[in-house]
Amino acid sequence: MSIEELQFRGAGRVEAVMRNEPEYDSGTACLGHTAERIARLLQYEYGGAPRDDRQRIYFVPDHTLTLAEAARLGIRSELDLYGGVVPYAFVATRAATHPPVSADAVVPQTWSYALARMLASSVLRGYSAFSVMDACIAAKRLLRSGPVRIHCGDAEPAQAGETLYDIDACIEAIEAIPVLELGVRGVVVEHALAEETVHVVGSARIGAQSISYVGTRRAPRIAYGRAVHAGCDLVVVQGDFAALDRVGLDADERAAVLKAAHYDAALAHAYRPSFASRRCYDVVRGRNAHDEVRMGVCGQLWRCSAESPAEVAAMLAFRDVPGLACVRASTCEAIGEVDVPAGAMVYHRSCDDAGGTVTRYCTIDMHAS
Repeated sequence: MSIEELQFRGAGRVEAVMRNEPEYDSGTACLGHTAERIARLLQYEYGGAPRDDRQRIYFVPDHTLTLAEAARLGIRSELDLYGGVVPYAFVATRAATHPPVSADAVVPQTWSYALARMLASSVLRGYSAFSVMDACIAAKRLLRSGPVRIHCGDAEPAQAGETLYDIDACIEAIEAIPVLELGVRGVVVEHALAEETVHVVGSARIGAQSISYVGTRRAPRIAYGRAVHAGCDLVVVQGDFAALDRVGLDADERAAVLKAAHYDAALAHAYRPSFASRRCYDVVRGRNAHDEVRMGVCGQLWRCSAESPAEVAAMLAFRDVPGLACVRASTCEAIGEVDVPAGAMVYHRSCDDAGGTVTRYCTIDMHAS
């Protein structure tokens, strides 16, 4: 029996951790579902009964924790949580990805200038900024060679900002960001791409089990007057990123995995101490204004996110079916009356403001090859 298996034997409890106390929504539903399924995977308790101080607590946060937050919860290593821990809050944002516009630009005191140099080959061309002036300089500089997108530092990597073509539109977007948020979590200004494909690359470790995956995020669509992100389709294997070589990746998938793995290693090296049991990266591929193909990592998610139900479902499948080499795991967001596939795990169903029924579920195909 491995050290990891020994560490997770005995009484335990899984607890979800929320940054705030939001109204019940899809994110809360995803977090609760993921925590409950992790409890099943670890054979721990979840919810209901009061905490027993003799129990081992395993945490499932809805945000990447700082070292200070982790210390308050008693989290010491990646074995204690599904997510990640970083030394400073901005490291958990996509603003850690790019260089500032100049050596005298406003950045956090603990900023790593070396990281941007390490990531140059794995990200799109862009800048990070922590002031209105620096963000405007970044936009003006990038607009010389094509349209841009502006993202808040803590925006989901999958959330593609509006494509902006002139400096006035950029200034308006930048000035709409609260000053405090801009100063703490930053903003990212990147070249916009057309004909985008978003690859999802990730890894997760819970107890003695570890998986890695690569897949694509389905293109957003409009239904009932709202954006529907539709979900993703993943190919999942047991092991680290290198284990994905066994499933016959195509050239784009292989490139996405290599870029995500490089980003993963560089980020952990630049900001130490940091650790994570769950890492997910969106890698976008498309054409720039000069019709050149570009691919780059958009940012990191070291926490529970929309792919998490599929990740944990895949882990349960690997546990329950010995010898299973690969599975296909999908998440789906459907609007309106839909026929949910047989065997699907529904983790959220409600009516939105537009009157449409929202259903979110995940599926597992254990006959993947």
